[in-house]
Amino acid sequence: MNKFNLLVAITILLSACSGDTDRSYYILDETDLIPEGIAYSEAGERFYLTSLGKSKIISLDEKTGEQEDFISEREYNFPPGAGIFVDDERSLLHAVGGYYSLEDSVTSLFTFDLNTRELLHKYDVPADSPHFFNDLIQDNEGNIYVTDSKSAAVWLLGKGNGALELFYQSDEILYPNGIAISDDNAMLFIASSKGVRILNIGTKEIVNEEDTSGISQGIDGLELYRNNLYAVQNGVESNGYNFRMLELNEAQNKITGFRVIDEGEDLNLPLTFCIAKDKAVVIGNSNLQYLDQESLTFPVRDSLKNTKLLIYDLSNRFINP
Repeated sequence: MNKFNLLVAITILLSACSGDTDRSYYILDETDLIPEGIAYSEAGERFYLTSLGKSKIISLDEKTGEQEDFISEREYNFPPGAGIFVDDERSLLHAVGGYYSLEDSVTSLFTFDLNTRELLHKYDVPADSPHFFNDLIQDNEGNIYVTDSKSAAVWLLGKGNGALELFYQSDEILYPNGIAISDDNAMLFIASSKGVRILNIGTKEIVNEEDTSGISQGIDGLELYRNNLYAVQNGVESNGYNFRMLELNEAQNKITGFRVIDEGEDLNLPLTFCIAKDKAVVIGNSNLQYLDQESLTFPVRDSLKNTKLLIYDLSNRFINP
C-alpha cells in the first residue's frame, strides 16, 4: 500500500464522515480488483476479500489498512471469487467462485489454511447441469451451507465430510445469493429473486411468504446481527443501491419491516459486507459495472475508481432488545 493511501485510510478511520450517516472507510489499492466477498478474522484482526477481476484473495489489516495477497492471481487455479468465510476456531478460510457468465462454468468451494495460506481441499459438484456457488455460511458445529445460484439450491459440506451434498433445491429460492444463519442454527436466511426466504434446517421447509414488495428482493450480502438481518440491496431499480436493515419478528420466521441505513454516491453498485466487532464493513463502489464478465477485461478502464470499504457502527442503531 503506498504511503498516501495508507495515510488516507488511517486519517479517515480516526474521524467519521459528516452528514446523517456516521461512517468511515478503507480504500483499496487496486482499482481492477472487483471485490465480491468479504470476511473478517477477529483473531488476526484482518479482512479477507475475494476478487472477481483478478481471481485471487487479498487481506487487509484492520488497524493500518495495509493490503497484501493471501493467494496470488489464479494460484491453485482459483477462479473469479465470490463468497468467503473465515473460521477462526479452526484457522480455516473458505471461499467460493467460478465463471458465472460462461455456459459451461466450473464452480468450486476452496478451503485454505488461514496461517500457511495453503490449499487444503477443493470441492466440486457434478457437471450434470449449470452451477454457480455464490455465497456461504458456517454453523456453530462447522457445517458449511453454500448457495448455488444457477440451480436454485443450497449445498452442504458436513463437518468432517469429504464431499458436498445437495441440501435443498426448489424454485422457492430461485437464484439464491447471500445466506445467513440464526444464532440457534435452526434457520437459514436465503436471499433470492423471491426475496429473503427463511428455511427451517430441521424440516427443510420455507416458513415465510414470497416477498412481492421489494423490501428484501435484489439482495447480495446478508448477515444476522442482534436479531435483525442486514443486507446490501443492488437489484431493485426503484430502490436504488442501498444498505438496509430487515426487521425480524421475535421468532425470526418473518420479515416485518425495513430501514435504509445508507444510500447515495459511495454506494455505487455495492456488493457484499461482513460484520466485525459491531460494525458492518460494506464493499461500497465495486466497479463491477465496468467488468466484462465473459472476457474478464475492462473495456473502459478510465471509469475505474478505488473501491471504498464503508464502515457503519451498528451497536446503537435500530437494535431489537
